[in-house]
Amino acid sequence: MQKRRELTAATLLLFTLAASTPAQAEPTPSPTATADAYKTPLEQYKLDRDEYQQALKDRGSRMRVINAIFKNSVDKANADARAAMLNAITPEQKTSTWSARRNAVALAITLRDAAVLALGPMPTPPAKPEKLNSEKADQKSEQKGRAKR
Repeated sequence: MQKRRELTAATLLLFTLAASTPAQAEPTPSPTATADAYKTPLEQYKLDRDEYQQALKDRGSRMRVINAIFKNSVDKANADARAAMLNAITPEQKTSTWSARRNAVALAITLRDAAVLALGPMPTPPAKPEKLNSEKADQKSEQKGRAKR
């Protein structure tokens, strides 16, 4: 019975000491690689190329809108000038009509240029991945086998 008490006391002491010390757990490892890291350079190039083509399409559609607005404003300036010229009698009236037309066209050009600048630079195309040395060697051996013209 004495041994049982000693054994129980020792076990109880061991559990108390183990519980009072801070836990020494390994920190959870942070993810070292994402799904993008496992893609081959060619697959990444294809994704980048698709994004580039989409950016070109978006820029093209915005440019069409900008150019349509510009064309409409120039056409309106020309139509207004023609209508005003029908009523102009003196040379001063004619000169002021044409100068108003030139000013309206210059304003339209300035607005169009500002809108194009707001689009930002053209998207840059992605760089093609370089071929592996073994692929380059295969291509060289294929080219050696071809007949020269």
